[in-house]
Amino acid sequence: MLRPETLIPFCTTERQKEILSALATESNISEACRQVNCDRRYAYRLIKKLEEKAASQGVAPHRDLTHQTAEGFNAKRISTAYKEDGSIALQWVIQEPEKRDLRQKIDAMVDGLRDDLSGFKKPVTAPKEVNQDYCAQYLIGDHHFGMLADSDTKFDDADWDVKIATKVLVNAVDRLSSRVGNAHTGVLVNVGDLFHADSSANTTTAGTPVDVDTRIGKTFKLAGRLFQTIIDKMLEVHQEVVVINVRGNHDSDMACHLSSCLELLYDREPRVEVLKNYSKFLHWEWENNLFVYHHGDRVKHEQILQAVVTNLDEEWSRCKHRYCHMGHIHHQMSKEVGTMIFEHFSSLTSTDQWHSDSGYGANRSMTAIVYHKKNGEDSRVKITIDGLNDE
Repeated sequence: MLRPETLIPFCTTERQKEILSALATESNISEACRQVNCDRRYAYRLIKKLEEKAASQGVAPHRDLTHQTAEGFNAKRISTAYKEDGSIALQWVIQEPEKRDLRQKIDAMVDGLRDDLSGFKKPVTAPKEVNQDYCAQYLIGDHHFGMLADSDTKFDDADWDVKIATKVLVNAVDRLSSRVGNAHTGVLVNVGDLFHADSSANTTTAGTPVDVDTRIGKTFKLAGRLFQTIIDKMLEVHQEVVVINVRGNHDSDMACHLSSCLELLYDREPRVEVLKNYSKFLHWEWENNLFVYHHGDRVKHEQILQAVVTNLDEEWSRCKHRYCHMGHIHHQMSKEVGTMIFEHFSSLTSTDQWHSDSGYGANRSMTAIVYHKKNGEDSRVKITIDGLNDE
Protein backbone atom coordinates (compact mmCIF):
# COMPACT_ATOMS: atom_id res chain seq x y z
CA MET A 1 0.00 0.00 0.00
CA LEU A 2 1.22 3.48 -0.83
CA ARG A 3 1.93 5.94 1.95
CA PRO A 4 -1.21 8.11 2.44
CA GLU A 5 0.67 11.37 1.89
CA THR A 6 1.65 10.12 -1.58
CA LEU A 7 -2.03 9.95 -2.50
CA ILE A 8 -3.03 13.45 -1.32
CA PRO A 9 -2.30 15.08 -4.74
CA PHE A 10 -4.88 12.75 -6.27
CA CYS A 11 -7.71 13.77 -3.92
CA THR A 12 -10.64 15.61 -5.48
CA THR A 13 -12.23 17.06 -2.32
CA GLU A 14 -11.07 18.72 0.89
CA ARG A 15 -12.75 15.94 2.85
CA GLN A 16 -10.59 13.33 1.12
CA LYS A 17 -7.48 15.37 1.89
CA GLU A 18 -8.53 15.61 5.54
CA ILE A 19 -8.89 11.82 5.81
CA LEU A 20 -5.57 11.14 4.03
CA SER A 21 -3.74 13.67 6.25
CA ALA A 22 -5.06 11.94 9.37
CA LEU A 23 -3.98 8.55 8.05
CA ALA A 24 -0.53 9.94 7.29
CA THR A 25 0.02 11.29 10.82
CA GLU A 26 -1.49 8.37 12.79
CA SER A 27 0.02 4.88 12.80
CA ASN A 28 -3.33 3.40 13.89
CA ILE A 29 -5.94 3.62 11.14
CA SER A 30 -8.83 3.24 13.60
CA GLU A 31 -7.61 6.20 15.63
CA ALA A 32 -7.11 8.28 12.49
CA CYS A 33 -10.68 7.54 11.35
CA ARG A 34 -12.04 8.41 14.78
CA GLN A 35 -10.32 11.80 14.71
CA VAL A 36 -11.96 12.79 11.43
CA ASN A 37 -15.29 11.00 12.04
CA CYS A 38 -14.81 8.63 9.12
CA ASP A 39 -15.93 5.04 8.68
CA ARG A 40 -12.92 2.70 8.53
CA ARG A 41 -14.29 0.77 5.57
CA TYR A 42 -14.74 4.03 3.67
CA ALA A 43 -11.10 4.93 4.40
CA TYR A 44 -9.91 1.64 2.90
CA ARG A 45 -12.13 2.15 -0.17
CA LEU A 46 -10.82 5.68 -0.55
CA ILE A 47 -7.20 4.52 -0.41
CA LYS A 48 -7.85 1.80 -2.98
CA LYS A 49 -9.62 4.21 -5.31
CA LEU A 50 -6.84 6.80 -5.03
CA GLU A 51 -4.16 4.15 -5.55
CA GLU A 52 -5.88 3.10 -8.77
CA LYS A 53 -6.11 6.73 -9.86
CA ALA A 54 -2.44 7.35 -9.06
CA ALA A 55 -1.35 4.20 -10.91
CA SER A 56 -3.40 5.17 -13.97
CA GLN A 57 -1.36 8.38 -14.02
CA GLY A 58 1.98 6.63 -13.66
CA VAL A 59 2.52 6.95 -9.89
CA ALA A 60 3.10 3.73 -7.94
CA PRO A 61 6.53 3.95 -6.23
CA HIS A 62 6.23 0.45 -4.77
CA ARG A 63 5.95 -0.74 -8.41
CA ASP A 64 8.84 1.42 -9.64
CA LEU A 65 6.49 4.04 -11.19
CA THR A 66 7.39 7.56 -10.11
CA HIS A 67 6.64 9.87 -13.04
CA GLN A 68 3.12 11.31 -13.15
CA THR A 69 1.42 11.81 -16.51
CA ALA A 70 0.33 15.22 -17.74
CA GLU A 71 -3.04 16.57 -16.59
CA GLY A 72 -5.92 14.96 -18.46
CA PHE A 73 -3.76 12.00 -19.56
CA ASN A 74 -3.45 8.42 -18.36
CA ALA A 75 -0.63 5.93 -18.76
CA LYS A 76 -1.55 3.80 -21.77
CA ARG A 77 1.50 1.51 -21.62
CA ILE A 78 4.60 1.34 -19.42
CA SER A 79 7.75 -0.59 -20.34
CA THR A 80 10.58 -1.00 -17.83
CA ALA A 81 14.04 -2.50 -18.39
CA TYR A 82 15.90 -3.61 -15.23
CA LYS A 83 19.60 -4.08 -14.54
CA GLU A 84 20.99 -7.25 -13.00
CA ASP A 85 20.92 -5.69 -9.52
CA GLY A 86 17.18 -4.93 -9.90
CA SER A 87 17.54 -1.20 -10.47
CA ILE A 88 15.84 0.47 -13.44
CA ALA A 89 17.88 0.83 -16.59
CA LEU A 90 15.24 2.37 -18.86
CA GLN A 91 11.52 3.13 -18.62
CA TRP A 92 9.02 4.27 -21.25
CA VAL A 93 5.64 5.73 -20.35
CA ILE A 94 3.17 6.08 -23.24
CA GLN A 95 0.42 8.59 -22.39
CA GLU A 96 -3.09 8.97 -23.83
CA PRO A 97 -6.01 11.29 -23.07
CA GLU A 98 -8.19 10.15 -20.19
CA LYS A 99 -11.13 8.09 -21.46
CA ARG A 100 -14.09 8.51 -19.17
CA ASP A 101 -17.53 9.69 -20.18
CA LEU A 102 -19.66 12.03 -18.11
CA ARG A 103 -21.78 9.28 -16.60
CA GLN A 104 -18.70 7.51 -15.24
CA LYS A 105 -17.36 10.75 -13.81
CA ILE A 106 -20.59 11.63 -12.02
CA ASP A 107 -21.07 8.08 -10.74
CA ALA A 108 -17.51 8.11 -9.41
CA MET A 109 -18.13 11.51 -7.81
CA VAL A 110 -21.29 10.31 -6.07
CA ASP A 111 -19.60 7.13 -4.83
CA GLY A 112 -16.48 8.95 -3.72
CA LEU A 113 -18.38 11.69 -1.91
CA ARG A 114 -20.95 9.41 -0.27
CA ASP A 115 -19.21 9.74 3.11
CA ASP A 116 -19.00 13.51 2.62
CA LEU A 117 -22.60 14.12 1.57
CA SER A 118 -24.65 11.60 3.53
CA GLY A 119 -26.66 13.49 6.11
CA PHE A 120 -24.79 16.72 5.38
CA LYS A 121 -28.01 18.73 5.25
CA LYS A 122 -29.24 19.63 8.73
CA PRO A 123 -33.01 19.36 9.43
CA VAL A 124 -35.20 22.42 8.88
CA THR A 125 -37.65 23.50 11.61
CA ALA A 126 -41.09 22.07 10.85
CA PRO A 127 -44.20 24.26 10.55
CA LYS A 128 -46.33 24.53 13.69
CA GLU A 129 -49.65 23.61 12.10
CA VAL A 130 -50.56 21.62 8.99
CA ASN A 131 -53.73 20.01 7.64
CA GLN A 132 -53.41 16.24 7.33
CA ASP A 133 -56.20 16.10 4.72
CA TYR A 134 -54.27 17.88 1.97
CA CYS A 135 -51.14 17.60 -0.14
CA ALA A 136 -49.83 20.19 -2.60
CA GLN A 137 -47.94 19.29 -5.76
CA TYR A 138 -45.62 21.88 -7.30
CA LEU A 139 -45.28 21.04 -11.01
CA ILE A 140 -42.02 22.23 -12.60
CA GLY A 141 -42.50 22.21 -16.36
CA ASP A 142 -39.56 21.56 -18.69
CA HIS A 143 -37.12 24.04 -17.13
CA HIS A 144 -34.14 23.43 -19.45
CA PHE A 145 -31.63 24.52 -16.82
CA GLY A 146 -28.34 25.34 -18.51
CA MET A 147 -29.91 26.48 -21.78
CA LEU A 148 -28.69 29.69 -23.40
CA ALA A 149 -31.27 31.84 -25.21
CA ASP A 150 -30.22 35.27 -26.46
CA SER A 151 -33.00 37.65 -27.44
CA ASP A 152 -30.72 39.23 -30.06
CA THR A 153 -30.80 36.00 -32.05
CA LYS A 154 -34.54 35.27 -31.73
CA PHE A 155 -37.88 36.60 -32.87
CA ASP A 156 -39.07 36.99 -29.27
CA ASP A 157 -37.25 39.05 -26.64
CA ALA A 158 -36.96 36.50 -23.81
CA ASP A 159 -33.44 35.64 -22.61
CA TRP A 160 -32.57 32.49 -20.66
CA ASP A 161 -29.49 31.33 -18.75
CA VAL A 162 -28.74 29.64 -15.42
CA LYS A 163 -29.11 32.89 -13.44
CA ILE A 164 -32.50 33.69 -14.95
CA ALA A 165 -33.64 30.07 -14.62
CA THR A 166 -32.67 30.05 -10.94
CA LYS A 167 -34.34 33.34 -10.07
CA VAL A 168 -37.54 32.52 -11.95
CA LEU A 169 -38.02 29.09 -10.34
CA VAL A 170 -37.16 30.20 -6.79
CA ASN A 171 -39.59 33.12 -7.06
CA ALA A 172 -42.32 30.92 -8.50
CA VAL A 173 -42.05 28.31 -5.74
CA ASP A 174 -41.91 31.05 -3.11
CA ARG A 175 -45.15 32.57 -4.38
CA LEU A 176 -46.89 29.23 -4.82
CA SER A 177 -45.91 28.06 -1.33
CA SER A 178 -47.57 31.13 0.18
CA ARG A 179 -50.86 30.37 -1.60
CA VAL A 180 -51.38 26.60 -1.29
CA GLY A 181 -52.42 26.75 2.35
CA ASN A 182 -51.09 24.53 5.13
CA ALA A 183 -51.14 21.21 3.28
CA HIS A 184 -49.40 18.48 5.28
CA THR A 185 -47.38 17.15 2.33
CA GLY A 186 -45.62 19.10 -0.38
CA VAL A 187 -44.58 17.26 -3.54
CA LEU A 188 -41.94 18.82 -5.77
CA VAL A 189 -42.46 17.34 -9.24
CA ASN A 190 -40.00 17.92 -12.06
CA VAL A 191 -41.90 16.53 -15.06
CA GLY A 192 -38.69 16.08 -17.07
CA ASP A 193 -36.14 18.06 -19.06
CA LEU A 194 -35.04 20.00 -16.00
CA PHE A 195 -31.60 20.03 -17.66
CA HIS A 196 -31.13 21.21 -21.23
CA ALA A 197 -28.11 19.01 -21.96
CA ASP A 198 -27.25 15.51 -20.74
CA SER A 199 -23.48 15.46 -21.31
CA SER A 200 -20.35 17.55 -21.63
CA ALA A 201 -20.75 17.18 -25.39
CA ASN A 202 -23.62 19.69 -25.02
CA THR A 203 -26.20 17.33 -26.45
CA THR A 204 -29.47 15.79 -25.35
CA THR A 205 -29.63 12.13 -24.30
CA ALA A 206 -30.13 11.14 -27.94
CA GLY A 207 -27.15 13.26 -29.07
CA THR A 208 -28.90 16.34 -30.49
CA PRO A 209 -26.63 19.44 -30.14
CA VAL A 210 -28.08 22.25 -28.00
CA ASP A 211 -27.08 25.78 -26.96
CA VAL A 212 -25.75 25.83 -23.39
CA ASP A 213 -24.87 28.59 -20.96
CA THR A 214 -21.96 26.98 -19.10
CA ARG A 215 -20.09 23.75 -18.40
CA ILE A 216 -22.20 20.69 -17.56
CA GLY A 217 -20.43 20.19 -14.22
CA LYS A 218 -21.19 23.73 -13.11
CA THR A 219 -24.76 23.40 -14.34
CA PHE A 220 -25.23 20.26 -12.24
CA LYS A 221 -23.77 21.92 -9.15
CA LEU A 222 -26.00 25.01 -9.53
CA ALA A 223 -29.06 22.82 -10.06
CA GLY A 224 -28.27 21.02 -6.80
CA ARG A 225 -28.13 24.32 -4.96
CA LEU A 226 -31.35 25.43 -6.63
CA PHE A 227 -33.21 22.31 -5.47
CA GLN A 228 -31.80 22.66 -1.97
CA THR A 229 -33.18 26.21 -1.77
CA ILE A 230 -36.60 25.09 -3.04
CA ILE A 231 -36.82 22.02 -0.79
CA ASP A 232 -35.84 24.04 2.28
CA LYS A 233 -38.55 26.58 1.45
CA MET A 234 -41.14 23.80 1.14
CA LEU A 235 -40.01 22.31 4.48
CA GLU A 236 -40.95 25.59 6.13
CA VAL A 237 -44.52 25.22 4.83
CA HIS A 238 -45.16 21.44 4.77
CA GLN A 239 -44.60 18.70 7.34
CA GLU A 240 -43.29 16.32 4.67
CA VAL A 241 -41.70 16.94 1.27
CA VAL A 242 -41.54 14.38 -1.54
CA VAL A 243 -39.15 15.02 -4.44
CA ILE A 244 -39.90 13.46 -7.83
CA ASN A 245 -37.55 13.89 -10.80
CA VAL A 246 -38.94 12.50 -14.05
CA ARG A 247 -36.37 11.54 -16.67
CA GLY A 248 -36.87 13.56 -19.85
CA ASN A 249 -35.67 13.19 -23.42
CA HIS A 250 -33.08 15.95 -22.83
CA ASP A 251 -31.75 14.75 -19.47
CA SER A 252 -32.40 11.06 -18.87
CA ASP A 253 -29.08 10.53 -17.07
CA MET A 254 -28.71 13.91 -15.36
CA ALA A 255 -32.14 13.60 -13.75
CA CYS A 256 -31.14 10.26 -12.27
CA HIS A 257 -27.89 11.67 -10.86
CA LEU A 258 -29.73 14.65 -9.35
CA SER A 259 -32.09 12.37 -7.41
CA SER A 260 -29.17 10.28 -6.15
CA CYS A 261 -27.36 13.35 -4.83
CA LEU A 262 -30.49 14.79 -3.20
CA GLU A 263 -31.17 11.45 -1.52
CA LEU A 264 -27.70 11.55 0.04
CA LEU A 265 -27.92 15.20 0.96
CA TYR A 266 -31.17 14.77 2.89
CA ASP A 267 -30.27 11.37 4.34
CA ARG A 268 -30.77 12.61 7.92
CA GLU A 269 -33.81 14.75 7.21
CA PRO A 270 -36.74 12.42 7.98
CA ARG A 271 -39.22 14.89 6.49
CA VAL A 272 -37.79 14.57 2.96
CA GLU A 273 -38.33 11.60 0.65
CA VAL A 274 -36.66 11.41 -2.75
CA LEU A 275 -38.26 8.90 -5.12
CA LYS A 276 -35.84 6.70 -7.01
CA ASN A 277 -36.15 7.38 -10.72
CA TYR A 278 -34.44 4.48 -12.47
CA SER A 279 -37.53 4.05 -14.66
CA LYS A 280 -39.14 6.52 -17.05
CA PHE A 281 -42.45 5.62 -15.34
CA LEU A 282 -42.80 6.80 -11.73
CA HIS A 283 -45.77 6.58 -9.40
CA TRP A 284 -46.74 7.81 -5.95
CA GLU A 285 -49.81 6.76 -3.99
CA TRP A 286 -51.35 9.10 -1.42
CA GLU A 287 -54.52 8.15 0.42
CA ASN A 288 -57.29 7.81 -2.22
CA ASN A 289 -55.12 9.24 -5.03
CA LEU A 290 -52.79 7.51 -7.48
CA PHE A 291 -50.29 9.72 -9.28
CA VAL A 292 -48.32 8.48 -12.28
CA TYR A 293 -45.46 10.51 -13.78
CA HIS A 294 -43.93 10.34 -17.25
CA HIS A 295 -42.24 12.99 -19.35
CA GLY A 296 -44.64 12.30 -22.21
CA ASP A 297 -42.10 11.73 -24.97
CA ARG A 298 -42.65 8.97 -27.55
CA VAL A 299 -45.72 7.52 -25.82
CA LYS A 300 -49.48 8.01 -26.18
CA HIS A 301 -51.87 8.49 -23.30
CA GLU A 302 -53.59 5.22 -24.11
CA GLN A 303 -50.25 3.38 -23.89
CA ILE A 304 -49.57 4.88 -20.48
CA LEU A 305 -53.03 3.89 -19.31
CA GLN A 306 -52.48 0.32 -20.46
CA ALA A 307 -49.09 0.18 -18.70
CA VAL A 308 -50.59 1.53 -15.48
CA VAL A 309 -53.53 -0.89 -15.45
CA THR A 310 -51.18 -3.80 -16.16
CA ASN A 311 -48.43 -2.95 -13.67
CA LEU A 312 -50.25 -1.03 -10.92
CA ASP A 313 -53.44 -3.08 -10.69
CA GLU A 314 -53.45 -3.12 -6.87
CA GLU A 315 -52.82 0.62 -6.58
CA TRP A 316 -55.44 1.24 -9.27
CA SER A 317 -58.07 -0.71 -7.34
CA ARG A 318 -57.26 1.05 -4.05
CA CYS A 319 -57.48 4.60 -5.43
CA LYS A 320 -60.59 6.29 -6.76
CA HIS A 321 -58.74 9.30 -8.21
CA ARG A 322 -56.01 8.66 -10.81
CA TYR A 323 -53.76 11.26 -12.40
CA CYS A 324 -50.87 11.23 -14.86
CA HIS A 325 -48.62 14.31 -14.76
CA MET A 326 -46.41 15.03 -17.79
CA GLY A 327 -44.40 17.72 -19.57
CA HIS A 328 -42.58 17.63 -22.92
CA ILE A 329 -44.90 19.82 -25.03
CA HIS A 330 -44.47 23.03 -22.95
CA HIS A 331 -48.25 23.59 -23.16
CA GLN A 332 -50.95 23.19 -20.54
CA MET A 333 -53.21 20.41 -21.80
CA SER A 334 -55.62 18.10 -19.97
CA LYS A 335 -57.38 15.00 -21.24
CA GLU A 336 -59.44 12.29 -19.55
CA VAL A 337 -58.88 8.76 -20.82
CA GLY A 338 -61.02 6.15 -19.13
CA THR A 339 -60.90 7.03 -15.45
CA MET A 340 -57.46 8.63 -15.49
CA ILE A 341 -56.78 12.34 -15.99
CA PHE A 342 -53.72 13.11 -18.14
CA GLU A 343 -52.24 16.58 -17.91
CA HIS A 344 -49.22 18.22 -19.54
CA PHE A 345 -47.88 21.23 -17.66
CA SER A 346 -46.55 24.50 -19.01
CA SER A 347 -42.98 25.65 -18.59
CA LEU A 348 -41.51 28.91 -17.31
CA THR A 349 -38.71 28.56 -19.86
CA SER A 350 -37.99 30.82 -22.81
CA THR A 351 -37.65 29.31 -26.28
CA ASP A 352 -34.16 28.68 -27.62
CA GLN A 353 -33.10 29.96 -31.04
CA TRP A 354 -34.07 26.81 -32.94
CA HIS A 355 -37.61 26.69 -31.55
CA SER A 356 -38.04 30.43 -31.97
CA ASP A 357 -36.92 30.25 -35.60
CA SER A 358 -39.36 27.37 -36.12
CA GLY A 359 -42.28 29.39 -34.80
CA TYR A 360 -42.76 27.52 -31.52
CA GLY A 361 -43.90 29.27 -28.37
CA ALA A 362 -46.25 28.87 -25.41
CA ASN A 363 -47.64 30.69 -22.40
CA ARG A 364 -45.06 30.45 -19.63
CA SER A 365 -46.33 29.47 -16.19
CA MET A 366 -46.00 27.13 -13.21
CA THR A 367 -48.87 25.43 -11.40
CA ALA A 368 -49.38 24.02 -7.91
CA ILE A 369 -52.34 21.71 -7.29
CA VAL A 370 -53.83 20.93 -3.88
CA TYR A 371 -55.39 17.46 -3.43
CA HIS A 372 -57.76 16.19 -0.75
CA LYS A 373 -57.02 12.75 0.65
CA LYS A 374 -60.52 11.44 -0.22
CA ASN A 375 -61.91 13.78 -2.88
CA GLY A 376 -58.96 14.27 -5.24
CA GLU A 377 -58.13 17.66 -6.72
CA ASP A 378 -59.32 20.48 -4.49
CA SER A 379 -57.82 23.67 -5.93
CA ARG A 380 -54.90 25.02 -7.93
CA VAL A 381 -52.70 28.09 -8.16
CA LYS A 382 -51.00 29.27 -11.35
CA ILE A 383 -48.10 31.73 -11.55
CA THR A 384 -47.28 33.26 -14.95
CA ILE A 385 -43.91 34.54 -16.07
CA ASP A 386 -45.45 37.99 -16.53
CA GLY A 387 -46.58 37.95 -12.93
CA LEU A 388 -43.05 37.11 -11.79
CA ASN A 389 -41.56 39.87 -13.93
CA ASP A 390 -43.94 42.42 -12.42
CA GLU A 391 -42.35 41.97 -9.02
